[in-house]
Amino acid sequence: MTGAGPDERVDAVVVGAGLTGLVTAVRLARAAGPGRRVLLLEAGGDPGGRARTTDHRGHRLGLGPRALYRTTRDELRALGVRVPGGEPDLSGSLALRDGALHPGYAAPGPLLRTALLAPRERLAVARLLALSRGRPNLAGTDAARWLADRLPTERAREAAFAVLRVSAYVGRPEMIDAGALAAHFAGVRRGVTYVDGGWRTLVDALLGRARALGVETRTGCRVTAVEGGARPRLTLADGHGIRARSVVLAGLPQRAAHRLLDEPGPAGPPGRPLHTACLDVALSRLPDPRRTLVLGVDEPLYLSVASQTARLAPEGGAVLHLARYDDGSGLGATEVRKRLDELLDLCQPGWREVLVHERFLPRITTMTAVPEARTGGLPGRPGPRVPGRPGVFVAGDWVGPRGLLADACVLSGARAAEEAAARL
Repeated sequence: MTGAGPDERVDAVVVGAGLTGLVTAVRLARAAGPGRRVLLLEAGGDPGGRARTTDHRGHRLGLGPRALYRTTRDELRALGVRVPGGEPDLSGSLALRDGALHPGYAAPGPLLRTALLAPRERLAVARLLALSRGRPNLAGTDAARWLADRLPTERAREAAFAVLRVSAYVGRPEMIDAGALAAHFAGVRRGVTYVDGGWRTLVDALLGRARALGVETRTGCRVTAVEGGARPRLTLADGHGIRARSVVLAGLPQRAAHRLLDEPGPAGPPGRPLHTACLDVALSRLPDPRRTLVLGVDEPLYLSVASQTARLAPEGGAVLHLARYDDGSGLGATEVRKRLDELLDLCQPGWREVLVHERFLPRITTMTAVPEARTGGLPGRPGPRVPGRPGVFVAGDWVGPRGLLADACVLSGARAAEEAAARL
């Protein structure tokens, strides 16, 4: 479809077909009811965004470590999408400190026995991770101060954050608001799921629901501008125009959304993006089945054999995800890859002899804007309505007062969809 002929007219448009956009489109179509025309536009060649999954001889690799939290799982179930998969066993986790592996403490039992902490430190860490004293007035306080107030020693603070960082992907506690971290970890403690087949399973299921509800999906459609008004107008890269009663910009970073709207951006300090270095590995067999979950204590490293929990590999094969979370140290890609290789050598010696495929991603975006203490934490994030643009809404991991990562995407998408549907 090319040219600048008459504007196409529809009821609603969702821009972006990643996880946020797919959830938004399904929720919007359901709320709007039959007979409404909903378009889902994706600039790339395929839907999915950061939920993409690739297949290498039967091994399913995503873009780095991925776990589905219960908040997102419940929302998907409400949309008619059931997620097959399993919950990882934390009792056999290992802690990496000073280059050596130790029996871990990601689960309550091992935590109360670990030799890495003194008895009073174990109890203090266990209480904090159980959030036994609640989370009063934490918004506006960074997580480093929260840990310092609650834990008696640097060793205890380091041990606690080794568990907390896995749920939020941040390398240092100073990088995130304590209220946001505590609220998200409380949800994670309810359980996580590794998805059978990778996150492509979610994408396919949501696409199926969208089609069943009459949503029209178009790929290769890049939106270059969105004009406001009672019936917002979208301009595509080929000059085609679309007018709709409601438009949702779903999953775009905050600055990208403001560029489409030709606005200067937020008045307050911009949220900082969060990046992670990831090494995804497919093996024909797992050399050591005992070392399947490792949390770095003195360095923000992570290793998980996801195929031990979810169906991601053929019989006898394995899929591993390794990561180094960004801690602001500025390590180059070569040094980061070296450290991830060393972790893999330590946990799975001989892995190179059974290698099927490997993919190193030195800098993938895991959060487009971290909720920091300086920006007010979760309450400081904008809502889905765009001021001065009555028919335009936003959704993504930087929108709304609830959730991090996929939780924030799904929750904000659901809320934006409901508000967009109310205009139809």
